[in-house]
Amino acid sequence: MRNWMRVTAFGLFALAIVSPARAAAEPAGQSRAEPDRLTPSDAEAIVHMNVRQMLKAALVKKHAFEPLQTLLQRNDELRQILRAAGLNPLKDIDTIELSTSGNPLEGGKMLTVVRGDFSPEKARAAAEEYAKKHPERLKIVKVGQTTVWEIPSDPKSFYASFAGNKALVLTAKKEDTAAAVARADQTPPQSNSSMRATLDHLEGSETMWMAMVVTDDIKQLLKSDDTTKEFGSTMRSITGALKLSDDAHFSLVVHADSPKAAEKIKDKIQEMMQLLTFLGAGKDANGRLVKEIIGSIKLNADKNDARLTLEITEAQIEKAGKKSP
Repeated sequence: MRNWMRVTAFGLFALAIVSPARAAAEPAGQSRAEPDRLTPSDAEAIVHMNVRQMLKAALVKKHAFEPLQTLLQRNDELRQILRAAGLNPLKDIDTIELSTSGNPLEGGKMLTVVRGDFSPEKARAAAEEYAKKHPERLKIVKVGQTTVWEIPSDPKSFYASFAGNKALVLTAKKEDTAAAVARADQTPPQSNSSMRATLDHLEGSETMWMAMVVTDDIKQLLKSDDTTKEFGSTMRSITGALKLSDDAHFSLVVHADSPKAAEKIKDKIQEMMQLLTFLGAGKDANGRLVKEIIGSIKLNADKNDARLTLEITEAQIEKAGKKSP
């Protein structure tokens, strides 16, 4: 846990060194989801979070903003780092996007791109000073002409760098970080055809969205599992969307290659929901709330899509916050 907290702290510290242009993070005139311009063309899974939109949502302001502030203030080292870098994560970040290409555990690549409104000069000075005092926690290395920040962790390190002074990139390999930096001055790569088809299922206005192509490797893995072997080979992609306002609206859609396959997938999810209802059942207020939320999940199969939708209302959250009599 301590190592994870260190990576989190120094990851947030690294966020402070980027000074992105707001327009680059939110292209105008989009009718569907678009990956960040630094996301590689071979990305097979993308998770995109509009942090600024999330923090403006009434639901988050009322129920999550204060706990987030408390969490940031609780870690003295993190608080000092952020203050020195001139960064307020709850005000200065626009978007965060994570993408993967291939299996990250077997030679694949992971990339995180953070965009926001920061003070890069102040952050650079703070970074250099911190690296001098704590070389075991933050190192400055070179990959060709690119300056990269190494954030040691157990068992691996993470590598961050500027990308044209408009984004911060973070990867698990310094060479991948340097490659992402090099793309900053190039024409944005076009997503592969499978990913573009997956992105077409999303609107682009979601507070958070996810798009994943079901590759041949994933299909083989699904076919080898008793739970998914009946339909694993029929899955094409998966998309997820979270919209926040006064309430929270979540949807998860499995896109299959036929209506018959979509119906099978829906039935299998239904079986899983029944198990969750049983596990979530309880006599206390929280147990009843879990059962209520699970019971409000809607499942349907429409053409080639198996869709799960869930709405969590402010009233339910208020109910969860009250102690049982």
